Amino acid sequence: MATVALDLLGGDKAPEVVADAIARLRSGTVDPADPAIDLIVVGPAAVARALLTERGVDLSTLRIVDAGRGASMTGSPLSTLRDHEDVTVTVAVGLVNARIADAFVSVGHTGAAVAAAVLGLGRVGGMSRPALAVVVPSLAGPVVLVDAGAAPDATPDVLRQFALAGWAYSMSLGVPSPRVGLLTIGSEEGKGDRLRKSTHDLLLETLPVVGVDYVGPVEGHDIAVGSRADVIVTDGFTGNVLLKGLEGAVQWMAHQMGAAYGDADPARTVVRKTATGDFAGGMLLGVNGVTVIGHGAGTADEICACVRLADRAARLGLVTATQRALASVASP
Repeated sequence: MATVALDLLGGDKAPEVVADAIARLRSGTVDPADPAIDLIVVGPAAVARALLTERGVDLSTLRIVDAGRGASMTGSPLSTLRDHEDVTVTVAVGLVNARIADAFVSVGHTGAAVAAAVLGLGRVGGMSRPALAVVVPSLAGPVVLVDAGAAPDATPDVLRQFALAGWAYSMSLGVPSPRVGLLTIGSEEGKGDRLRKSTHDLLLETLPVVGVDYVGPVEGHDIAVGSRADVIVTDGFTGNVLLKGLEGAVQWMAHQMGAAYGDADPARTVVRKTATGDFAGGMLLGVNGVTVIGHGAGTADEICACVRLADRAARLGLVTATQRALASVASP
């Protein structure tokens, strides 16, 4: 059993929606395996006890660690973390660093969660910046999209690191020889802006040397089709825009299918299963600890999915496997 530290104050509708998620996790109504997850709730202790008691949660089935404030969605997250020791993401990461928890989950401010993880856990060798990897369902199977929002600005060398981290993570998920592609505006040689062109040249020069199958440039539709690459690399700005575009497209298609066939339930079921699977949260690659960051507008079921993803990653040792794979291929 893994122990997961959950940020009570993270999310657009926190702390109530996080409390709802905890109630569902403890009841096993979403997944019968959920009660086996050892939870540490990180937030104002009195608020946590009141909200969970209202929802019928047996407080003896979890631990509550007091943390007085959440990371603000405005202003500099780094300044907040430096000025205050009682921020929930800082306290939760501290639990992972102290080996009290095996993983950390937040659906709050992405920048604050990333900064807290980097400061509190340290970076993996070979990674100058962490990357957020999201497993996107496709027609051909899961595709790892990296980065999805941790690093809005990137250099060719940073994207090379992301390619290696995504490749290692994909291998950890069971893909024997992941194919890596670079997201751009066309699959032909020379397509893309200066960053994409320089990155392509660097990946073409370095990845095959260390045994990584680099398939070259890929386009946006290759994310949903999935036949060209198992790992698709981009900067965090582009990746986040793409991810939210995909989410909106799925919602639009579900609405249109429901209107066309007079029954929205089948389409809604597909959307619900997608939103409450591995797609619900991003795995932060490049830090020495399991860190899962979910959507700020995540529902209770989506938060449950993030907790399950963190639990599974911790039990399977995915971060350790990623660290080992990176160490074997990254430049010293």
